[in-house]
Amino acid sequence: MHDVYICDTTLRDGRQMPGVYFTLYECVEIAKRLDEIGIDQIEVFCPGYVLKDYFLIRELNKIGLDKKLLVWHRGLKVDLEKSLNTKLKFGAVALSIATEKHHREQKLQMTKEQIIENMCEAVSFAKEHDLYVSVNAEKSVGTEPEYLIDFADAVTEAGADRIRYCDTLGELIPHETYNIISKLAKRIKVDIEFHGHDDMGLGVGNTLEAYRAGAKWLDTSVCRLGERGGFTSLEQVLYNLYKHFNIKKYDVSKLAELATFVQNVSGIDPPPNTPITGLNIYRHESGIHAHGVLRDVNLYEKVRAAEVGIKEGSMRDKIVIGETTGRESIVFILKEFGINVEKTDPVISKILNKIQEQYLFGRKTSVAHEELVELYQLFTAKNRVKPVTTLAEF
Repeated sequence: MHDVYICDTTLRDGRQMPGVYFTLYECVEIAKRLDEIGIDQIEVFCPGYVLKDYFLIRELNKIGLDKKLLVWHRGLKVDLEKSLNTKLKFGAVALSIATEKHHREQKLQMTKEQIIENMCEAVSFAKEHDLYVSVNAEKSVGTEPEYLIDFADAVTEAGADRIRYCDTLGELIPHETYNIISKLAKRIKVDIEFHGHDDMGLGVGNTLEAYRAGAKWLDTSVCRLGERGGFTSLEQVLYNLYKHFNIKKYDVSKLAELATFVQNVSGIDPPPNTPITGLNIYRHESGIHAHGVLRDVNLYEKVRAAEVGIKEGSMRDKIVIGETTGRESIVFILKEFGINVEKTDPVISKILNKIQEQYLFGRKTSVAHEELVELYQLFTAKNRVKPVTTLAEF
């Protein structure tokens, strides 16, 4: 496979998610952690668009991350002029304009020719100032194919370094993505970047198919932060590149730490069954699965905790007691507390029946391991014969 480069947009697209507001310190820390993982570009807003980003870019300049910055602008020369007048340093710019028919007519009220003219003017101006340029065709999906090629050819002639193909509404499915990107790759002279939202849950699949089809640049966001249904997950893309494409340039062992930090500062708590970094990836309740894990953890854990930086818990930490628990789990947990009992012992059936009964009547929580011991003690106590200690008792 060809080379791959990651442009992370947590600090741009991620911050467009309603209710997510990072402090300046938090933005800087996220950028530093992305850099530690090896992310190739970090996208931020232009300083004329969001006040905080003037100070963010300034702080990232101080720690030497200016060359990794991709600063987003509208596809207008005037936006670039404002940014350059700040004297801040950044190595690359994203210039964005919508190309799809309804966006042209209803939002921009511009003709095809006007859109190309404006973008080419902005690209030329950026190249005059030695900037790397990613041209963003917002709402690429739905844009007339031949017009998209004409647009790409024109901005390439003006000096663009790559074209960002935008699945703005997350509406593609993977095989469509492969077909579209593979055709574009044959006709466009510069690198293709894939920018996929996750409205229909296919962001990661589309991004990986875009890579297979020839896209060299892939856009991601930590914890799927983004507008509407979110954006393509950094954690999931990097881990899949590592596992399925043998891409080892990114330090996946730092993914859990980064995700946890972003979760904390964004206030967004992902569900425990989140791929790659979710707690339930490494916990098991179902009797069939727990039985296998107790024999060999690899039977039911393809993603290993240590690979992504999660401290590998003990086997006891992995086993959850609940409605679908089986005998092997009960026996294992009791043994962890020093109680040795065979799975064929009638007391195991009594414990399982009691647990099932609790869920029948509406229990909503897992059974604590200590509670399991209490149930064992309850049922075994009933079977004990109380010794005679006095004549009166006799």
